[in-house]
Parts: sequence; C-alpha cells; structure tokens
Amino acid sequence: MKPCLLMGLLLGTLALPAVAQTDLEKALQDFDAARYESALDRFSTLAEAGHVIAQFNLGLMYLRGLGTEADPERALLLYRQAASQGVPEAAHAVARLYDEGVVTPRDDAEALYWYQQAAEQGYAPSQYALGTLYYSGRGTAVDLRQAVIWYEFAARQGHRDARYNLGVMYANGEGVAADMMQAFDFFLQAAEAGQVDAQYTLASLYLGGQGVAEDQAAALRWFTTAAEAGLAQAGTSAGMLYAAGKGTAQDYQQARHWFEMAARLGDPVSQTLLGNFYINGYGVTADKVEAYKWYRIAASNGYEAAEQLVINLASELSDTEQARGETLAQQWLEAN
Repeated sequence: MKPCLLMGLLLGTLALPAVAQTDLEKALQDFDAARYESALDRFSTLAEAGHVIAQFNLGLMYLRGLGTEADPERALLLYRQAASQGVPEAAHAVARLYDEGVVTPRDDAEALYWYQQAAEQGYAPSQYALGTLYYSGRGTAVDLRQAVIWYEFAARQGHRDARYNLGVMYANGEGVAADMMQAFDFFLQAAEAGQVDAQYTLASLYLGGQGVAEDQAAALRWFTTAAEAGLAQAGTSAGMLYAAGKGTAQDYQQARHWFEMAARLGDPVSQTLLGNFYINGYGVTADKVEAYKWYRIAASNGYEAAEQLVINLASELSDTEQARGETLAQQWLEAN
C-alpha cells in the first residue's frame, strides 16, 4: 500500500490585513493567469514579511520552477516556514520532499515527523501517509495498530485509499481482529468513492459471498465499473461472467468487448481467451489465424499457457497461415 499524495495545492484562504489581502489577491490572480514572474514577485514580498500563504505558494513556485528556475531547496525552506506557523498543507509538503528524496536522499524519519505534524492537525492526506509509514515500517518500527488508527482518522474524512487499506487490514486481520463484514463495509465505502482496487475487490467479495451474500449481478456491476476506470483484470473478470452467463444472460459479444478492452491494457489472460473465442467460434466466425494472433500476443507477455497454445496451434497451420498470424500479432503489438 502506497500513499496517493498531491503537491499542487495553492493556498489563498487565510485572513490577512486588508493591504496584504489585496496584494495576495493580485498575486493569486497573476498565478491563475500564468503571469508567473509577477506572481513570484508579489508572493516574495509577502513571504519576506512573514505571510504564511505567500510562503507556501512561493514554495510551490520554486518547486515547480514557475516564473523562476526550479529550486527544491528553497521550496523546502519556504514550506518549513509555513509549516512552523501551523499550516498542515505545508507540513505535508515538507514530508513529501523528504519522503521522495527530492532535496536530500530519502529520509523516512523526517517524513514521519512532518506527516505527524500535519496529521495531528487533522490533515487527511498526512493521516493516510502516516498510516502507510507505520504499516511498512518506514522511519519507525512496523506498528499495524498505529496504521489502523491513522487510516481510521483519514477514513472518517472520506479518504478513499485509507478506507481501502482498512478493508485489506480487516480482511487479513492485520492490526485488528479479522472481520470480513467490516472489511466489506470499508471496501464498499472506498468503491463508492471511486477507488478502483476497492471496486475490483468488492466485486470479488460479491462473487465469492465473502462478508456479504453471494450476488453475481452485483459482482458483474462492480467488475465493469472497475474495468471502465481502466483496470485490466476487472475487464477480464467481467468478460468471464458474460461468457459464462453469470449475473446476466450469456452474451459472447459483451464478453469479447471486455476481453478486448483488457487485452489492449496488456492482460495476457484476456488475450488468450480471445484466442479461445476464435478457435471455438464463440460469437465470432472461427478463425485459427486470428486465434494464433491472440495466443502469440499473450505469449509475448510471458504467459506460459499461451506459449503452449502457440506451439499446439502452429502444428495445425500452414507456413503461410502461421506467417500471417505472426504479422497480425506484430502489427497489433506495435499499435498497442
């Protein structure tokens, strides 16, 4: 489990004296209009006077090289100045720079410290990141109970990845007693918030009746939702359900649609299953050359089952047919 974090926040909401507020508004307007040099000048003047919003925003500009050459060290200094005035977003930004080794070699202990500062101020992304450090034992000893605690804080604020990770921990009994019903609830919350791995996991739980009554139609619905978001293995699973007529009427056209989607995303199982469709004529005209193409594509991804199918089918094809299949596979691979 890895933190999903952002470094693109631009602050502009804290109260300032009237003159400074006007200057800040002008700086923000310059930034929004991509007048970065002017924004940099205005933020610099305010930052030197100790205005925390300007310090944070100026740090962002130096980090990204907007209106100036990129200077991560100066960005770190500015973020720390803002963090010292109680801005959790700034403390989070400091933590990320240490976490990712942007200014210095990665420093897990410093990252932990700064995430903690922001987390204790209620900043959900830092609470999630802190939970992840405790989970993985980075900057501290592994402490699964602390991971659960911080994930729960973030989850209460709607952090979808924290909800997903809590689902994993409750399912596996990590830091808490194993509880599939509780795991299901967290996966459902994360899935409804658009967390793709949670959508796939939720579908698998519905399919296997784990933590919830078996419901093949619900499984199919969540597999297709995850597939539409770009998760290849979800497309494969959706295709299998359509092909088998589980949770829906059997529909080879829909199955082929999802297998083709997953195949384009590089899933060798779907690529192999498409070969099977063309061997057997499931919803398509049987075509051994087309089947060979798909087996060859899957084999190129190191899928051993497909490698054997290529060998088996090659013995049934003429040299011309095999060459044609090789050409079609290569063309598809180059296009995808």
